Amino acid sequence: MDNTFKKSERLCSQLVIDKLFAGGNASMAAFPLRIVYMKQRVDVLGDNTEVPPVSILISVPKKRFRHAVDRNRMKRLIRETYRTNKHILWDVLKDKDYRILLAFVCITDKMPSYAMVRKSVVKALTRISESLA
Repeated sequence: MDNTFKKSERLCSQLVIDKLFAGGNASMAAFPLRIVYMKQRVDVLGDNTEVPPVSILISVPKKRFRHAVDRNRMKRLIRETYRTNKHILWDVLKDKDYRILLAFVCITDKMPSYAMVRKSVVKALTRISESLA
């Protein structure tokens, strides 16, 4: 598996995002992040459309980081740690008939180090994969 992060892996649909945050979906805190996720059934499409097993959304509120530079850096840290560790979830979802929609929401006011974000993302991905297995 390649360690890329393609456009198809991003969660862009406003309807799906609203469903994800509507309530009733699983959520966990792994400081400095809050992770919200839900399963979505993958319907078999006839036009061979490649649907990734995991789609993610990254949210860094303006309330937490006032400056755009800081918000963008935080998003970059989360995106990079997910990109390098996404195999944890992808291996579990390889032959399943559903996919996971995942949202990372920043809940801290201070800029964390790369090591802290990496530890948080790996912990969250591991917990999610264990609950799916």
